[in-house]
Amino acid sequence: MIKEIIEKLCNKNDLDEEEINFFFGSMMKGEMTDSQSSAFLIALKIKEPSSEEIFHSAKILLSNLEESVDTDLDIIDLCGTGGDSKSTLNVSTISSLILATLGAKVAKHGNRSVSSRVGSADLIESLNIPLDDSIESAINSIENNNLSFLFAPYFHKSMKNVAHVRQQLETRTIFNILGPLVNPLRPKKQILGVYDKKLIPSVAQALVRQGVTRGMVIHGLDGMDEVSICDNTFISEINNGEIKDYVFNPREYGFELADLANLVVNSVEESKDICIKILKNEIKDSKRDICILNAGAAAYIYGLSDSLRGGFDIVKSNLENGTVFDRLDEIFNF
Repeated sequence: MIKEIIEKLCNKNDLDEEEINFFFGSMMKGEMTDSQSSAFLIALKIKEPSSEEIFHSAKILLSNLEESVDTDLDIIDLCGTGGDSKSTLNVSTISSLILATLGAKVAKHGNRSVSSRVGSADLIESLNIPLDDSIESAINSIENNNLSFLFAPYFHKSMKNVAHVRQQLETRTIFNILGPLVNPLRPKKQILGVYDKKLIPSVAQALVRQGVTRGMVIHGLDGMDEVSICDNTFISEINNGEIKDYVFNPREYGFELADLANLVVNSVEESKDICIKILKNEIKDSKRDICILNAGAAAYIYGLSDSLRGGFDIVKSNLENGTVFDRLDEIFNF
């Protein structure tokens, strides 16, 4: 069956549920050779994963978790696939911090740096915010502080069976896509950035099948896996099973387009410094604006506002009046 599956992918034909479950499930158990896993991952990358393949692969990763829960908490995750090779500041992480101060319950799922200079976990640690290592601690953090950072390696132990293959391949694979889809708390609301516009339809459909009721799958036309401040952003918005596609233009909402170079960070220390200054409203340039765009979009998806414009206004006003920093400082001693 292994040979037939790889041949099928090489002929650019989609796999069915049984084939995905067999090969991907065996790979995650360490039952495939390195050459078989490599052939599968590269062939799937070249064909381009379908929504069915993404959904069932994510389902396998979630089933391999030592612990997970379909919680009743009204939670949201802001997470990108990474892999856009832009090395920009940690927009989704800073936006998550902002959003938590507005009353949203945020379950941020993330890791250390892979393709960028500073990963979300790197920034969170530098701010002395704990990385949650269990479902119990994550739920406690959300209930007490409106924010949990679920450090992916603590939960996804089966990834050790493919880690060396991924390192040897040195290229993006389906695992880059799956990261944001396998949050152990299984949020029903999500902002998910992708590194390739072609992934948007498949990822949006996979989210709907996972039970996400309100969400956005986004890709900046400059290549960013965020709502961009440097160009328009293509958005697939999920609303109770319906998917609406549109292009977001920041200029239509009063924002000036920026140079991508202004968003690049080179170290954890620089990222932390920029983060604190944004939260204190001491930085008011494009670095703050892109966080307003992403936190504002999340505020809209979460239900804190009935429009994108309203979401942006809520975020901006709470940054300017000091509420954002004061609340975070009270909880985490910034």
